[in-house]
Amino acid sequence: MASRTTDKRSAATRLALIETAERLIAGHGLDGISLRQIAAEAGCANTNAVAYHFGSKEALVEAVIRHRVPALEARRGELLAGQDEAGLNAMCDALWRPFFEQVDAAGHHSYAAFLTGLFRSGALPLRAAMSADYPVTEALLARIAAALPRASAGLLPQRLALVTLLITGALRLIDESGPGPDAAEHRFADAVAMSAAALAAPPQNHNGTDHP
Repeated sequence: MASRTTDKRSAATRLALIETAERLIAGHGLDGISLRQIAAEAGCANTNAVAYHFGSKEALVEAVIRHRVPALEARRGELLAGQDEAGLNAMCDALWRPFFEQVDAAGHHSYAAFLTGLFRSGALPLRAAMSADYPVTEALLARIAAALPRASAGLLPQRLALVTLLITGALRLIDESGPGPDAAEHRFADAVAMSAAALAAPPQNHNGTDHP
């Protein structure tokens, strides 16, 4: 019984650290916070709690991703079910809508903000390095690439980072302005349409003209 209680407390502490890290990284970036700060904000008396449970800040980031992405992955699968002929906009909607639907206890799009924090710190490759663990998302990205003009498909990796910022920026504006559900849906749908157009845009020469 004592061991079971200890395990529950340990799991609760890990979850508190994960959720606190998500919130703090969203607000300050990965380099703007310390392990001690995360532990203190999570209510841990032991300021070395992150090192004890995760070992490093990078491992904690991976834990945040593994906490959120399986649900996002499952939702993408649901959105694509039976849509073998889905167009580019529908596929972009399936890619980003799980971000729109995910909110924390305060009603904010916490994981999207967390990704923005990683981007600010140059740490987004930590998420990319885990891509093989999430085959639904990888299959969706392959379908998106196949739907793009050939010249644009080759730019998908770098453009994906930019449109991720577009989507997360739109979700941040939704969080800050607090529109009603209909207005939030409209703003999100507009951002999805913009992301699809950005991914499909023809490559530009150094002088700003389209490649032939």
